[in-house]
Amino acid sequence: METSKMRRFWNRRAREDPFFFVDSRLSYGRPHTDRFWEDARGDLDNILGALDVDIGPDESIVEIGCGVGRMTRVLAERGAEVRALDVSQRMLALAREYNRHLQNVEWLLGDGATLAPIEDASADVCVSTLVFQHIPDPEITLLYIEEMGRVLRPGGWAAFQVSNAPGVHRKRTVRERLRGTLRAALGRGPRGQAAAPWLGSAVDLDRLREVAASSGMATERVVGAGTLMCAVLLRSRDAS
Repeated sequence: METSKMRRFWNRRAREDPFFFVDSRLSYGRPHTDRFWEDARGDLDNILGALDVDIGPDESIVEIGCGVGRMTRVLAERGAEVRALDVSQRMLALAREYNRHLQNVEWLLGDGATLAPIEDASADVCVSTLVFQHIPDPEITLLYIEEMGRVLRPGGWAAFQVSNAPGVHRKRTVRERLRGTLRAALGRGPRGQAAAPWLGSAVDLDRLREVAASSGMATERVVGAGTLMCAVLLRSRDAS
């Protein structure tokens, strides 16, 4: 099952170097942990600013793919509560350890395809960053889109990133795989860079709009079409 493969992959990466695999701009094996946490605020501001939305202090937030809680810290500062999901038990264990001071966060183990722990129409905001780019099957990403429509209250919104650049997700050549394996064996590079849960997949934006519409949401804004970091804003339609 694809989701079980993703869970095993991310559990292994959490043991290997959780900081790098959450934010691969960092040096592998030598993470600058202060920068890891500090840069989250600016990264969230960039996404929300591009989509022209902001989080209110009374809003309930669902975060999809929280990892070790890097973005969760910022979301917890801005909203009333955060329900933070991840497919990896190990990532969640680290998130709890690193963020013991957060009183308004519930850490939840996801099934890798749905938002099953979250009740219907119970969230004002859904946020996800640098997660859907790594999902090997775009249909799983679209399942998450459907689930956003389920958990959002009328008028609620979802801000997230997807890849819309198919070429980025190509399978690696034999030479590239061998080079990566050798570097990893010598401790000079990360493991798993040729694996499907790292390479991920691109999502067709027309299909995304269709799924959003059928799930009761309007696509309000798309920024960066054709790129790996395509930002999308969906809004749940009012019940009226």
